[in-house]
Amino acid sequence: MSKLSVSIRMYRVGELGDCFYLKFAEGEKSCSVLIDCGSFRNGGKSVQRMREIAQHIADEQKEDALDVVVGTHQHNDHLSGFKHAKDIFLKLKAKQAWLSWLDDPEDKSAQKISRGEKELTAKLRGIKTAISDSKNAAFSNHIATERLNDILGFYLDGDAPAVPAEGLKILKEMSSEVKYLQPGNQFSLPGMDEEVKVYVLGPPRNTKLLFDITAAKDESYDHKLKAADDNAQSFLKALSNFSNTGAADPDEDYFPFNNRLQKPICDDQFVKSTYNDVKNEWQRIDTDWLDQAGRLALYLDSYTNNTSLVLAFELVKSGKVLLFVGDAQTGNWLSWNDILWQDKPSGFNVDNLLEKTVFYKVGHHCSHNATLVAGLEKMNSEELVAMIPVDKNDPNITKKNGWKMPASNLHNRLKEKTKFRIIRMEDTYDKDCDPSLSNVAKESWSKLSGAVDSRSLYVEYTIKT
Repeated sequence: MSKLSVSIRMYRVGELGDCFYLKFAEGEKSCSVLIDCGSFRNGGKSVQRMREIAQHIADEQKEDALDVVVGTHQHNDHLSGFKHAKDIFLKLKAKQAWLSWLDDPEDKSAQKISRGEKELTAKLRGIKTAISDSKNAAFSNHIATERLNDILGFYLDGDAPAVPAEGLKILKEMSSEVKYLQPGNQFSLPGMDEEVKVYVLGPPRNTKLLFDITAAKDESYDHKLKAADDNAQSFLKALSNFSNTGAADPDEDYFPFNNRLQKPICDDQFVKSTYNDVKNEWQRIDTDWLDQAGRLALYLDSYTNNTSLVLAFELVKSGKVLLFVGDAQTGNWLSWNDILWQDKPSGFNVDNLLEKTVFYKVGHHCSHNATLVAGLEKMNSEELVAMIPVDKNDPNITKKNGWKMPASNLHNRLKEKTKFRIIRMEDTYDKDCDPSLSNVAKESWSKLSGAVDSRSLYVEYTIKT
């Protein structure tokens, strides 16, 4: 009797990005699933890499359409590949596309939320333009402006229309059938009716949890402040008033004070010797109000991550579970406890899935608040393996004060939970997880029936049951 095998291939995007190609097979039965295909940037090198990956996937399919293609959420690093390799994907095709209920054009709640997200994105673009047009070097060089540009990079190609929206449109066009999934949905994987079940965990329908992007102290492995829900319109007015010399409008006056309220500094010597002295730069507050732009950008970024489609694949006979969380953040994870499952035995809940998880696609490149403590601590399988789609050479990570990916506390805990069975996108292994360098890792990996295959374009882990 043939056994079920699952190969999980993580493509080496070369920067921040997600592209996972899964192949389920048992005897004559098989099913191919592509979960996301994107990278953060949209320059020539990134486009070329996306096209190379897309063509490799098409070659693997040998002119057969993908059985399933999944788009987890609308960020460049998850969907840009569908735009940049449009011709390849439209030729490849897919039998089904799985998207979240938030992408459903017939869902009124989804469309209302989508409009709000687009409006905030537009305001942030307006803030970026206003800062650029101000000709104020202190503005353009401020850390908040850099953060704003970084976050908008998840949505835009320079100042061009939103890339992920175009990618999503192409993903739909390549698919014969589009399914919009909601938490609580459960069904068999196409072509694997008795072998593999799929459970949809997120994003939540509960809007309170959907907008909950802040991890409490006991919910995150790294305790940092998250984005504040500031008012983007007020910020735009502030930028406008900064150079406004017209009549006062009390309803339109926001900090910083506009020019009509400014008082000239008469003591030039003081300005030269004290205020403009480099050693006193740390005391200046002229541009501190720009921090709000960075917080707004982080709020939008975290919210979009929280809309991720979350899927659990159960290998029925063995009970083993593969967990793909996209970039789900706090509210998404917390909502899983409230899912009402149909056609399941009394007492079944998400804990049953987490306890049997043998593979975890680490959320959001292993950032500090995209894997909640409660969730990871329930993953207690002796066979647990984690894949982290992170590239340590990404410019957003290597630059001064760059993004902390992987977050150290979470990364260390993942090593403990997996017994040093972590696979990374760029180097395949950390030194202490490499079986060729560590006896501890060698012994740990040897206890699994599956194997790791490392190639220049991808790294693949195969599970056999």
